Amino acid sequence: MENKSSALQSVTQHLVASYREIFDLATPTARMPMHQVDLFIDQAMQRHYKVALFFNHESSPFVGHIIRTLGKNRFLVKAYHSNVFRVMTSTSVNFIKRFD
Repeated sequence: MENKSSALQSVTQHLVASYREIFDLATPTARMPMHQVDLFIDQAMQRHYKVALFFNHESSPFVGHIIRTLGKNRFLVKAYHSNVFRVMTSTSVNFIKRFD
């Protein structure tokens, strides 16, 4: 029974790594400068881009659309193809990129 579960975990980990590589969802190692994050957040909101947001201390990106501004440096983000919303601050974002 242990061999089956470890084999399943191995296959699962390999599958997740393959999807990250295919869809280019690998976590970036560098942090974007804050002025660049702010600029791209503004552009993504105005042009309705689908973006991948890499947050501090989170391994997987949050993919969705930046809906509106909630105040100074606070934004409402809606996940792509779901009804999940998240309030984010520009300082909580390590890296942001357009997701096509």
